[in-house]
Amino acid sequence: MSRRLLLCLFLVACKKDLKPLAPQPPVRLESGVAVQQLRAGYDDGDVAKKGDKISIHFTGTVLDGGVFDDSHGRGAFNFWVGEGQVLPGLDEGLLGMTEGELRVITVPPGLAYGNDAKPKIPPRSTLVFEVELLDVR
Repeated sequence: MSRRLLLCLFLVACKKDLKPLAPQPPVRLESGVAVQQLRAGYDDGDVAKKGDKISIHFTGTVLDGGVFDDSHGRGAFNFWVGEGQVLPGLDEGLLGMTEGELRVITVPPGLAYGNDAKPKIPPRSTLVFEVELLDVR
């Protein structure tokens, strides 16, 4: 049985309901990170805060280009949020997210890779992440 199906069955068993919500307009944070909620999380879902171990699915794209990374084909990405294990702008955009929530987080170059080039990412690139928060521990 696939992980996604197991997660769906688990969530049904837990009777978690997604909050209905139309996509919200993007909100720009002081740092320049923009956060747009596409789907609200579960009514009884935990909220990601600094120091929590979280599990996400994400697709990362370059604003002026294509996909550079996607967790959907290899499984959820697990890490400690707010602890510097991911790009600073992504860390900031994940805080306050609720389990089940779907967000677009737009990260300016200064909070991503700056002037450094990475595979599939040119220097000074704005990065866009579509993120689904699966679990907060």
